[in-house]
This record gives sequence, C-alpha cells and structure tokens, in this order.
Amino acid sequence: MELKNCKFESISKVNFDTIIDVRSPKEFTEDHIPNSINLPVLSDFEREVVGKIYIQNSQFEAKKIGAKYISENISKHLDGLLSNKNDNWKALIYCWRGGQRSKSLGIVLHEIGWDINILDGGYKSYRKNVVKNLYEDELFHNIFIISGYTGTGKTLMLQELSKKGAQVIDLEKLANHKGSIFGSQPNGQPSQKRFESEIHNLMKKFNPEMPIFIESESSKIGYLKIPPALWKKMKSSPHFELSSNNISRAKFLSTQYPELYKDTNKLLEKIELLKEFHKNETIIGWKNLIEKKDFFTLSKQLIEMHYDPKYKNSNNYNEKSKIQKIHLDPNIKNNVSEVANLILEISNKI
Repeated sequence: MELKNCKFESISKVNFDTIIDVRSPKEFTEDHIPNSINLPVLSDFEREVVGKIYIQNSQFEAKKIGAKYISENISKHLDGLLSNKNDNWKALIYCWRGGQRSKSLGIVLHEIGWDINILDGGYKSYRKNVVKNLYEDELFHNIFIISGYTGTGKTLMLQELSKKGAQVIDLEKLANHKGSIFGSQPNGQPSQKRFESEIHNLMKKFNPEMPIFIESESSKIGYLKIPPALWKKMKSSPHFELSSNNISRAKFLSTQYPELYKDTNKLLEKIELLKEFHKNETIIGWKNLIEKKDFFTLSKQLIEMHYDPKYKNSNNYNEKSKIQKIHLDPNIKNNVSEVANLILEISNKI
C-alpha cells in the first residue's frame, strides 16, 4: 500500500474516516476544509521560528530544527488522538500546498500501516475551488430573499423555514453579527475566508432544484463582505417582504439584544456611534432611556428615527422583484409558523 496523492475534486468520491489539517492553529482558525481536524506538526510559534531561521540564517538549520519540532508533535498526536485508531482507519492529510508538513505526518502514518492520502495542492486547491464558485462562476440556484424593515422578524422567519425543512443560508449567523451598528456578538467575527467556506459548504450540500432562503442584507455584515457571485444573485432574486406595526417591532427588538441590555455600558457605547447621524439632544434622550432601562421606547424611537429612514434609502431590492408583502407579528409563534407555510407554498409554485 503506497502513500497516495488525492486531488480535491475527488474528495467527495472517497470515504475518509478523518481529514487532517496539519497547518498551525492560527492557519486552521482562519479557514479550513469542512469537517477537518487540526493536528499541527508545527505550532504557531515553531512555524515562526523555523521561518525566521530559513530566511535569515540557513535553510539547512531551519530544516533540522523543523524536523525536531515535527517529530515531537507527531509523537504527541500518536500518543493522543491517533492512539485509538484501528488498522482499517483511512485519512486524508493536507497542509498549505501539499508539501513537507503533510508528507512528514503522512509518511509516518503510512509506515505504521494506515491508508493515508495527501491532498494534492493542499489547502490552496480547496481555496481555489471556493473562489471559483463564489467569485467567478454565476450562481443558478433558486434563491428567495426575506426582506422587511428592522424588527419584522426576518431572522426568526429563516429559523422557522429551516425547522420546516427548507434550505436556508443564515448569513448573520455565519458572520456572527446581526448586521447593524448594534449587531456585534461575543467572540467576534470569523475571517472572510472562513465565512466564505461556510457559505460554499452549505451551497454544495443543498439540492439545486429546491429553493434557498436568505435574509436581505447590505453587501457587508459587520466587516465581512458577501461574496460577489452570491451578492449579485441576491440582488436579482425575488423577495417576500415582511411587514409589522411599530409597536410589535419595538416589542420584538427589545428582546433581541440581551447581551446589550444586561451591560448598559456597551449599549451606551453603541448609541455614541450614532452621533454622526443624529442631533446631540436625540443621543442624550436615548442615553436617558437606557439609564431608565426603558428598552421598548428606545427600540421604538430607533425604529422610527434611525432604522426606517435608513432602510427607505437603500436600493438593494426593488418593487419589481417583490413577490408579496406579508403582515407578520414576530411575537406570536403561530403567526410566524403560518407565514412560513405561506412562503413555502408560494415559492414552491414559482
């Protein structure tokens, strides 16, 4: 049995028990092939040390100390996660370009007797595929947009559609951001590459014959950009517009940011960011509402004075592409379910 090379295009045709990314933890966190695990042969620090020696001193010395680090790390992996693998275990290993790092682990595991494959071109071959799909190719998926003013329950509707078996891409969830100045979430946002990988992975899994539902967004969510091919498709896709009265919307919004309502200092900081859009007396009034913990009134005023005017000025989705305007009270579960059923019924006929 030989140490085999495997092209990225053929990964889906082979059943691997484990896909191993041997790059450093920092590289893995930035992005990785879906369902892979990280067994680094060089830590972030070790990779930096070897790189500096390679450039500044001697390639030979760099390879020697690199081999020392790699041997120690492989030993740890054999004593750890790999210790319970039986003789039928089959793995795919990759690094940045399918070079020394992946081969160093691959050779050792192959010599033990396991069926080991090295990904030809490494992570770069995977990333090239993602870029082709989301930057260069035209998307022909049947996409429907869920649009509507802030507080009409667009994300809630996506969740309900998903529960009912629909194909959904929740961009805000993937971006770990709610898409407004108040939208930052704990743990921050993923890298742009990771964000794109999650989108790419979902679209590959989906049935191209079935509808995909996506919430209306601007071209950026926090600091992450919606990939060009998807953004172009979203702008030309038909949309369902959700509507609700301002009381219902304010009631709903006042429950949607618990992390901010618990830490009013953070909420005050967010309000401060609105200074460039509103008069000083308006900002002071909103800060007073926060001090009183009157989040309902705050939400209602933000809807009427900030969110709605901003939405009216956006031109992401025009009237011609609107399928239907549907009234929804996002605070009533039965109403959310009924509207989801209606959207599914209509979209399946188009």
